[in-house]
Amino acid sequence: MAGREYCSTIGEELEYWSGRLHELSEKFDKVPSIDKYKLLPHIEDLHILMTEVDDRLCDVMTSCSTVESLKGEDLR
Repeated sequence: MAGREYCSTIGEELEYWSGRLHELSEKFDKVPSIDKYKLLPHIEDLHILMTEVDDRLCDVMTSCSTVESLKGEDLR
């Protein structure tokens, strides 16, 4: 049960931050190109961070579903 709660909590937290980062990225997309040029290093860092958070979210979901399926097999 604790594992399920941990996975749920971590998943929710990563989903929240992923959503916030994607919202920020959309705001950058609306900035005129001339202004984006000045912010390019920060935008690139944001995209790297977005990718890392999304990858970790996928890893958590995959790992948690694997753990849950193993627990279910042990009960049989």
